[in-house]
Amino acid sequence: MVRKARALAGIVLILFGLALALPTTVAVDKAPDVEFTDVDGVTFKLSDYAANDTVLVLDFMFLTCEPCKVLAHDLKEMYDRDSEGYEILSIDTVPHETAEDLKAYAESEDYDWRFTMDNDDRDAFFKYAVTANPTVIIIDKDGFQTYRETGTIDVDDLRKEIDLAISGEAEAQNPAQQLGLIAFAFIAGLAAFFSPCSFPLLPGYITYYFKVGADAAKKKEEAGIVEEGPSKGKQVMTGLRLGTVSGLGIVLVYFVLGIIIIPLLFLGVTAVGDAITYLKPIVGIILVVMGILTLLDIAINVSYITTPFKRLGQRIRPSKGPRKPTFNTTGLFLYGVGYGSASAGCSAPIFIALVFAAVSTGEAVDTVLTFTVFLFSLWLLMAVVSVVLTISEEKVKTGMMKHYIWIKRITGVVFIIAGAYLLYLFLEAEGYISI
Repeated sequence: MVRKARALAGIVLILFGLALALPTTVAVDKAPDVEFTDVDGVTFKLSDYAANDTVLVLDFMFLTCEPCKVLAHDLKEMYDRDSEGYEILSIDTVPHETAEDLKAYAESEDYDWRFTMDNDDRDAFFKYAVTANPTVIIIDKDGFQTYRETGTIDVDDLRKEIDLAISGEAEAQNPAQQLGLIAFAFIAGLAAFFSPCSFPLLPGYITYYFKVGADAAKKKEEAGIVEEGPSKGKQVMTGLRLGTVSGLGIVLVYFVLGIIIIPLLFLGVTAVGDAITYLKPIVGIILVVMGILTLLDIAINVSYITTPFKRLGQRIRPSKGPRKPTFNTTGLFLYGVGYGSASAGCSAPIFIALVFAAVSTGEAVDTVLTFTVFLFSLWLLMAVVSVVLTISEEKVKTGMMKHYIWIKRITGVVFIIAGAYLLYLFLEAEGYISI
């Protein structure tokens, strides 16, 4: 039993490692090209700098941002000492500020590099996934992003990165930062699957699962069909097939939540603009509180999340009283729907935080990829559990519940780490801490 539990844990870790490695095989695109009209009325594109064999330093800022002013002062000292081979472009990301005010600010501080407002569509803000100011990005002479930092920025380190870009030794980065999103999506999938609200349902799933197999065997016996014991390969395929059916039930629940939440978050990000920065600590605090409650085994009333789905189901298919249970793939699918609904009760905050992080990049492809990885991880875990059940004994149920408390604690720790990280990003970006 211990070996089987370790094998299951090993499979999950291997799959998690593959998820982390996946983005490294994706080709890195050039930095997004955006057209602006600067404070002097000159229209230009970011690609013009690479065309002129010049490294570009993007400084995302706004006029009332105190950390932005501190950084601008440091940039001036660096630029005055040596400006050969690179240019600085300061981009104001706040729509209600004006080019006239931005120009007056630059002249009053004697900043002699280029300043511009973001364009009307806020292309720079969204395409470069600016979630906090100041944010500094370096684009090399080939048009690739080689550096990105937000919050408190060490200008000496920045100068070294500029020199690497000028010499052609800097390594290109993926502007979408898909690695972190995919890792977060997979971890969120693990937390959702082993949610304290849904994990207690696994023993019922196991019992149901074995009943499906026993029912099928009984039907064959009644039909006079005699079969030899299935091979390991056939057992694995059977487990994968039945696990897929249940997994799709879980996926359906989160898919419905996703198509409701994602458009709302997209509209919210577009509407609030830079104020989205101040949503990070709110989401972070919610996650930390969820983690602490999970660790302390304090129940949370989350019926408001699953009740709408139950009511909708009753309207679509009114109950006609208790029915004798049937054991088939349809039942497994519905069991998956129930498991997913229970999971959403506890995991909705971390799911929203995941989608929020993806939507904040401003790229639809990042949101779709992150959402897909999250759904895939849910299906995969149910499939893996089902395969293990197929080649194991019913003792698995006892073993799973024996280790439930540890799984619950790990889930709580994941919530706390995710929340603390969001709080750190906010505090670091606002200049309150520097590491």
